[in-house]
Amino acid sequence: MRVAINRVRLLEQLSRTVRFVSSNEHVRVLECVYIEVSTDRISIIGGEGTTFFMTEMHTEHVQIQQSGRVVVQAKLLADIVRKMQESEIILSNEETNDRLTVTTPSARSTFVLQLLPADEYPLPERMEEKTLFTIHGGHLKAAIRQTLFAIQKKEQMPTLTGVKMEVQNNTLTMIGCDRYRMGKVKQSLTSQISAASETAIVPGRAVTELEKLLGDESVDVRLCKSKIEFNGKDFTLLTHSITGTYPNVDIDVEGAYAARFTLQKSALIASLERVAIIASQERTNLIRMRVQAKQVQFSASSQVNQALESLDIDQFLGAECKVSFNAGYALEALKALDTEQVQVQINQGMQMILFTSQEKEGVLQLIMAARTAG
Repeated sequence: MRVAINRVRLLEQLSRTVRFVSSNEHVRVLECVYIEVSTDRISIIGGEGTTFFMTEMHTEHVQIQQSGRVVVQAKLLADIVRKMQESEIILSNEETNDRLTVTTPSARSTFVLQLLPADEYPLPERMEEKTLFTIHGGHLKAAIRQTLFAIQKKEQMPTLTGVKMEVQNNTLTMIGCDRYRMGKVKQSLTSQISAASETAIVPGRAVTELEKLLGDESVDVRLCKSKIEFNGKDFTLLTHSITGTYPNVDIDVEGAYAARFTLQKSALIASLERVAIIASQERTNLIRMRVQAKQVQFSASSQVNQALESLDIDQFLGAECKVSFNAGYALEALKALDTEQVQVQINQGMQMILFTSQEKEGVLQLIMAARTAG
């Protein structure tokens, strides 16, 4: 194999690939990147066994002199390319199959790296099914931002460590939940759907990296119970879904409620952030909310300090009530909500506080509440 590559372009692709590579020293091949040079392109693959990132570089960025394939330590190669100064990098293993030479046209910088056998790399099996749907990258990115924050960070309940994606009746529903809060987004799909319905739970790490990859270009999505594949303009992200049954999180926003009112989101966030300064001094991090007909009050106290904020409310329905909630959960939910006016709803049993958008249907943020005595 011998190929000359634009250094900036190679570094860009390696940097993206390295984020998916395993750091498990017990499986050396998963610490590597797989590079295959064909007659008209270079394919780069990296992954940790269940999630893989794939990208390609075509002839406008490369000069292919000899085809071949190599498996080399990913982070090491990326660090070397990052530090080299010339605009072009030459990768070659012409003389020996177990070493990769990384150099520049001037040969002032040269590295010789050990290779692993290319046959040992666990290449992912691409999905053969047709694209299930196509979605604007910005719309998918927004849905991820509104759900990903709410997933479970520790594997106490594996299904809750991922984002549920469900396609049904030309509607995409995405849900993140950790039993204490939930983010849910529904949006209509304008592209042709190739199946009536499909559901999968996408691992949180894969969703986190997907959000970084998305831009304004459309993304083709293939979805089944065992695998999910996202195909963007210059990348493919393939991951295994999380097995298990996702909890039933159907919430009737129009159902019975104890109180419902509307606030300006920026004013609500600012008030909560000020009260949270005192709430954070206690382990529970709780803010108390007192809802009245024309005003809502937020308060918190520690052993020696207190905070109180009041906001005027609009469109009040229901009855006066008091609940407490986690300050951090509320702020994360509100900041993920893409709206200027937020509708706040306390359910009839006063166990949940719901935040919905006044401008966009299908977006719901939920946090669990604790009734305040007295």
